[in-house]
Amino acid sequence: MSRKPSCAVASAKTSVGDSSATPRVLDFALLPPESQFASRTLLIGLSPSLEARLASLPQVLERVRSAVMFAELSGKQSEAWRAAAFIRAALAEFSSIEEMQELDGPSAPHFKIKDQPNPLLHILELMRHLNVHVRPVKARHESVPVSICEHTFELDIYIVSDLHASELLGLRSGRHYASADIQEAVAWFGQAQAHWGAGYVIRAGIESLALSVCDHFGL
Repeated sequence: MSRKPSCAVASAKTSVGDSSATPRVLDFALLPPESQFASRTLLIGLSPSLEARLASLPQVLERVRSAVMFAELSGKQSEAWRAAAFIRAALAEFSSIEEMQELDGPSAPHFKIKDQPNPLLHILELMRHLNVHVRPVKARHESVPVSICEHTFELDIYIVSDLHASELLGLRSGRHYASADIQEAVAWFGQAQAHWGAGYVIRAGIESLALSVCDHFGL
């Protein structure tokens, strides 16, 4: 399934300055490429190969499954507030994946998002902190043109409608980042979610986190 090109979403301006501490280093080359959003998979849930790799970390696997489920369900709602609730649930499960390493008890040092260069992992974690400490994110309904077998129709999607770099930088955890990096990450998220909705981008982040955990433990 593929869709026609969408317009870019502009980054929110912010007056928040960089922290006096050395900001975390983000590598924007690690973000999913534009080609990943030109079409989308019809696969529901995790791939069997990723399930198998995570089998030795059952608590981590459970949270990855749950996060993916909530992300997918966010795009199947009839009202924006319902979609927003599933988006928030997906972000909560995403953030709990790190914590589940304590229960699974691998002997190697635990995987930490803060040590990773992938901006998508950081923007999702900051969105979770925004939900918990400031306000819930909101969703807005949009329709996008989709082509299947040379037939075009309108697909309903939900996007996060109120994501601003200034709010993320104002979080306690946001002070660890350079302003320019968060503005770029927010702009990228806005562009990416315009293709298939916020849930699809969040799912990509969940899978990136799961694969990074696998690589970290050599699974």
